Amino acid sequence: MLGKVELFFLLFLAGLVVKIASGDRLIWLPKGIKIFLVYIGIPSVLISTLLSSQSITAEFSSAAAVTVLSIFSILGISILYHKWKGQSDADVLMLVNTFPNAGFLGLPVCYILFSDAGMYYASIYVLFGTLIHYSIGVFVAVYIKEGNIKKGLDGIKRFPGFYTMMLVFLIALFDPSLPQGLISTLNILGITTIILAIFFIGFSINFESRIKDFMIDFVHVTTFRFLLSPLSVLLLCLYFKIEPDVLLVQSMMPPAIGSTIIAAHYGMNYGASANVTSAITILFMAGFFVAIYVFGF
Repeated sequence: MLGKVELFFLLFLAGLVVKIASGDRLIWLPKGIKIFLVYIGIPSVLISTLLSSQSITAEFSSAAAVTVLSIFSILGISILYHKWKGQSDADVLMLVNTFPNAGFLGLPVCYILFSDAGMYYASIYVLFGTLIHYSIGVFVAVYIKEGNIKKGLDGIKRFPGFYTMMLVFLIALFDPSLPQGLISTLNILGITTIILAIFFIGFSINFESRIKDFMIDFVHVTTFRFLLSPLSVLLLCLYFKIEPDVLLVQSMMPPAIGSTIIAAHYGMNYGASANVTSAITILFMAGFFVAIYVFGF
């Protein structure tokens, strides 16, 4: 029986194979998937994930503080770096630097490594990380692209994830009782979203960029995702005196699939985002395979 790790690779490869085999004949397919993910899929998986978490506690507040402060520190470093370098794709690189795939990939990985005990902190990271991603992250990316604060704010208003995350936060705050039928529907949509999102990454790969440019972006984003991000979480966990293991794993996930979707939604260079995301995801998954099957973690 295939596990989550194997299924992830198969879905990613399926998207890549369909992309190569179809050429430009299925140009409508990624557009249709993107619409579903932005307006239905991602909101559903976030809410269904939250419903399985616990109510707000002191641990919740500490883990939330670590998540928020870590992401803002990486966001600030990324903005300063791109302002200094003056890169043409600074909007996309800022997104992939800052926001990890904590939901689609991080939750399954944390479940494999820590079982049910790890899902509480993992869900907190998803909640607050995605809230920042779809509000401040969208604003900064659109502002960098357009050079206009008003357009940056309009970008948040036009992205449904912003409103969804406000709803998700209210659910975490008040912990309402929802009908079982609605919960079941959200769970089904969540599973569908994960499948389509991974397929979307494979299908969105664009090999037109120069190898030199790709390698520069790859090394740059890898440094942010696998070094700076977990380092910031570790220091903050030591300060707040909470166990760093789950939050560390979440913080060093590959770039979020949602960043590629956001880039496509706002006319940014989402091909570059897909390339870097796919390459770093493959690197991470290869390391994860080795850790699980060779060293028995």
